[in-house]
Amino acid sequence: MDPNLKIAIVEDNDDLRSILIQDISIAGYFVQGADSAKQLDELFAADIFDILIADVNLPGEDGFSIAARYKKYHPHLAIVMLTARTAVEDKVGGYEAGADLYLTKPVSNFELLAAIGSIARRVSTQKPKPEIVLNLKNMTLTAAKTVDLNRQEVLIVKALSESSSSNLPYYQLLEICSEPVDETSKATLEVRIARLRKKFVEAGVDKSLRALRGDGYQLLVDIHIVL
Repeated sequence: MDPNLKIAIVEDNDDLRSILIQDISIAGYFVQGADSAKQLDELFAADIFDILIADVNLPGEDGFSIAARYKKYHPHLAIVMLTARTAVEDKVGGYEAGADLYLTKPVSNFELLAAIGSIARRVSTQKPKPEIVLNLKNMTLTAAKTVDLNRQEVLIVKALSESSSSNLPYYQLLEICSEPVDETSKATLEVRIARLRKKFVEAGVDKSLRALRGDGYQLLVDIHIVL
């Protein structure tokens, strides 16, 4: 079990979604749920996920469309379709949309967790791990590609990288950015972290920063700093 693995679930049945989140959390994984494509997009805008568990029959955009869209923009994302639709053409449609696994409801807790474990092992071995370089002079971040950072982003990455535990409380990050420690600045920091995650993705790093609930942020990768 990889505690760093992040799982997103899109399921419009509130009871089933709650049960899935509970069971997967108890197994030791980080998991968040959404009831629609719109809410799922909000989750992905704020964080990076490794596995998506998707129902097919959803309000608005259906699971097949979601799978195809997410596979296009997140090629390393593993997708599990979890649906009551058992027809062969539905299964074929799921795989053609980009699903890695198609499970039909009802599915046992043990089977779903076994599937997640199998995918997690594959994700951990196949995910590219480029060397990540923070250039303080040029204010750039380089992995598979090079992206430009602003001053505050450089300060945040440098401070987190130099922290012995790779994490810092939000108030300390605000102080490093020379900003007041208040709720307005905390909200601004959240936006800045979201943008920084996107820049890591642009550079070729899928998983970079984790929010520590109510406390601060943790850097999930090793950074080589050059002056």
